Amino acid sequence: MPFRGAQLDERHVALTGAATWMYVVDGKDRPANLRIDRSELPSEWRVATGLTHVSDDTYSAENYDWFADCPIEIADFAEKDFTVLGTRYHFVVHDMMSKQDFSQFADLLKEVIENGVVPTLAPAVLTCGSPTPAPFADYYFLIHITPGFGAGVEHLNSTMITIGQDWGDHSATDHDALSNFYEYKMDLIVHEFFHAWNVKRLRPRELGPFDYSRQVHTPSLWISEGLTNYFTSLALLRSGFWKAQTFLDHTARVITVLESEPGRRERSIADTSWDTWLGFSGGGSPGTGAGFTDNLSNTNYSYYDGGQVLGILLDLEIRHATGNRKSLQDWLRLMYSRYALPKPGFEPKDAVKAASEVAGVDMSDFFRRYVTGKEPLPYETEFSYAGIQVIKTESQVPWIGVALDRAGQENGYRVTNVIPDSPGDLGGVDRGDVLLAMDNITLSSMSLDKQLAQRHVGDSVVLTLVRHGTVRQLTIKTAANPHATYELKPLPQPSKEQRDLYGGLVQ
Repeated sequence: MPFRGAQLDERHVALTGAATWMYVVDGKDRPANLRIDRSELPSEWRVATGLTHVSDDTYSAENYDWFADCPIEIADFAEKDFTVLGTRYHFVVHDMMSKQDFSQFADLLKEVIENGVVPTLAPAVLTCGSPTPAPFADYYFLIHITPGFGAGVEHLNSTMITIGQDWGDHSATDHDALSNFYEYKMDLIVHEFFHAWNVKRLRPRELGPFDYSRQVHTPSLWISEGLTNYFTSLALLRSGFWKAQTFLDHTARVITVLESEPGRRERSIADTSWDTWLGFSGGGSPGTGAGFTDNLSNTNYSYYDGGQVLGILLDLEIRHATGNRKSLQDWLRLMYSRYALPKPGFEPKDAVKAASEVAGVDMSDFFRRYVTGKEPLPYETEFSYAGIQVIKTESQVPWIGVALDRAGQENGYRVTNVIPDSPGDLGGVDRGDVLLAMDNITLSSMSLDKQLAQRHVGDSVVLTLVRHGTVRQLTIKTAANPHATYELKPLPQPSKEQRDLYGGLVQ
């Protein structure tokens, strides 16, 4: 995972600063200089980094935070550069798969940047004294194409991203509630890019200056990550990469995922933000192995999803309160002008105050109920302002409430979570069990979902599983999935006010 650590092998050198460079305690304000000796590296390898280029192979940073924040790629990479509104973008690709042409993708990314991302905060950036609408003269996309999963990390004027599919891969996926891997790649890259504004400059007070010696908690990651998700979806929409219904379909899928999380009723969105350091849901802390587990899967949920959904609800609430004259974009610009670097970061109360100023009404009750509180989110009310109907479809497919993972299992699937009070829980299934078969049909020949789809709600099924080395059989009575599937559709005959607000949202 070069985006989080360091790699040095015959393929390339990939370095992230926080995982590579030591620093002097109480000396983070000192400038840093770096010289890269490439004498023993292949002659065709080049260097790509957001560090200030002093001379050939010599780089500098004004302090340790900048030094640690600039990843470095050294390889025989491919590169496509383009300029948008005065900023030079370096699209650097180190491809360990089939080296497909990525020029069309880069051209589409340019359109998203120019028409969807930079305009969002350009007025606030210019007000803060930047000579260009973006807060940097150069920006580096450091992309690794390698088999596996995809993820990335944001930086002040760069991002390092790993993508597990070729550029031309349009195959279906439900990852991050997206429909295919092509839009997943665009969504991932734009998300990390938008962080250059929201997180790297506009950030919770706890995240800057950063303390590298300990875990840093904040209740505002729903703003940092979730609202970044929302503004990413708006960028894809307003640049033309997505159509309006595509945007609504994606939003509906995120709502469906969020409302299916049992932790949604246990914790507030502020709580889930604070809890991020507790470990990975359902699996305990990293590196502790399957024998050490927690119950986060049932008591927590994604502040990415929760924040994205709150983003559109806040946007609709502000638009409704102001007659569509103001939006969440105005809130973000106000927050940026007040709290972005080099100013101290914001506190939760600052977000509430700014929302109230933009909306022209007291927004504290909204935040109390839906951010620090756990009340059901007001989908029908908020979407109705824009003439969008919320359609909930109850599932008729049998459900037992267990999550499975094949990883590390030669036969069967390991149970990674059991939802409380579900048929699996009531029937005695436990996390860590290895499920082999249902009604004597092995899961290697037919998946559990496909087998359940052939049954009826209320049927009893026999699960064969292994627990602590012993084969057992449990009889489970299936139930209907209690979590609805959501759809969002424009009303066929909206009022003028609804039509205007809808247009402001999607155009």
